[in-house]
Amino acid sequence: MRIVIMGAGSVGSYIVSILAEEGHDILIIEKDPDALEYVLAENDVMGILGDGTDPELLREAEVKDADFFISLADDDEVNIVAGNMAKVLGAKFTIARVRSPKYEKNNDFMKTFMGIDHFLNPEMLSAREIELTLGYGMASSVEAFFKDKVEMIQFRITKNSNLAGKTLAELTTSGLLDKLLITVVDRGDNIYIPAGDFRINIDDNIHVIGTPHDLRKLYLREFGKETDINSSLIIGASKISYYLAENILAKGYDVKVIEIDEARAREFHHLLPNAIVIHGDGANSTFLAEENFEDYDSVIALTGIDERNVLIGLLAQKTGISEVITRVDNKDLLRLTGVLDIDITVTPIKEAANHILRIIRSKEDASEFSISSLYLLEDNKVEAVEFKVLAGSKIIGRPLSSIKLKDATIIAFIQKAKTEEVITANGRSIIEEDDLVVVISKHRAFKDIDDILEER
Repeated sequence: MRIVIMGAGSVGSYIVSILAEEGHDILIIEKDPDALEYVLAENDVMGILGDGTDPELLREAEVKDADFFISLADDDEVNIVAGNMAKVLGAKFTIARVRSPKYEKNNDFMKTFMGIDHFLNPEMLSAREIELTLGYGMASSVEAFFKDKVEMIQFRITKNSNLAGKTLAELTTSGLLDKLLITVVDRGDNIYIPAGDFRINIDDNIHVIGTPHDLRKLYLREFGKETDINSSLIIGASKISYYLAENILAKGYDVKVIEIDEARAREFHHLLPNAIVIHGDGANSTFLAEENFEDYDSVIALTGIDERNVLIGLLAQKTGISEVITRVDNKDLLRLTGVLDIDITVTPIKEAANHILRIIRSKEDASEFSISSLYLLEDNKVEAVEFKVLAGSKIIGRPLSSIKLKDATIIAFIQKAKTEEVITANGRSIIEEDDLVVVISKHRAFKDIDDILEER
């Protein structure tokens, strides 16, 4: 597909690299010559130096022939203007990165008024990821499917785990898994999509999928109610912090926000008057002690500086905080510093990439969206994809036991279109048109459900 991307900053460059790997025809527009040179050197793409809000430059970029135009500059208004111009000039589908709460709260109006097909808010997506993770204090990641009717959590197997030393078949027979499925196992340098004879070991990192009710029962057996998160100290009054604090305050969490910039702290408190907002240095251990740092169940570092977030995360771990979450845009920083044991890192650019990939793949071969959710897991080695089964699919009406899937690929859960019932997939399951299906695979770039078949 032909994709024109405006903006080669951290978000734009990362998304270019992901899309280029999938073989798309990409043109990048960037007004900073150094940023453009870097992206062109790292990827097999074309580029134009200039302003993406210049109509003449957009004509030169031939956006009229673009399947997608994606505006990813740092400025919301610039992205809106560029996306609107591209749509008027003939781009088939436009996506604009827009992060401000004032636009998010008027999403439908903005789409209608500006003629942009989709607004992308990486900060809101990241806040949602953190919110889900706080629901399982010992989980390192949580993904949601079927509009939160199914979730997948990741956690490490401890020596006290009920799952350790048993095969998946034994866990199912014993009732420990009940209607849950273990979908991915990260063991050392190896990633597995496990079958029934796979044995779970201590220190394995596993992904388990199921309904929130069933996952909650497993979680309590594994970790106990005392690991639940009820309070959060958020450091940095960023846009992610706003979306997160708004949501978890509504759930009854005890929330405090620390911001080093006094004017920004006052503005944040004005936006969220129910939040406790403190002006101070969240990376200063003495100040944190004065704010009873150690009394919080979770510490979430969301400043705009990676190094500062990592430092705060280390301070929180040293203090013994049970859940530590840090925003890290540059994952190489963790590898270079050797700081790889922070509980959870959240990366807005990765959230943006997942979201854009879902839209692009879904529109490639279908007149309607065939992919509802898409997550890249385990350093992009595994994909979890929620498909809508469209008319004409080869899997419709057949028991799953009769369908040959690609290796390292499983169908995990199904939501029936007619009843909205959510079921764990098994060999007797029969998929029908418009059903929703969760697929886990080590293969990449599935565009519709039939791509999982060994032979299409």
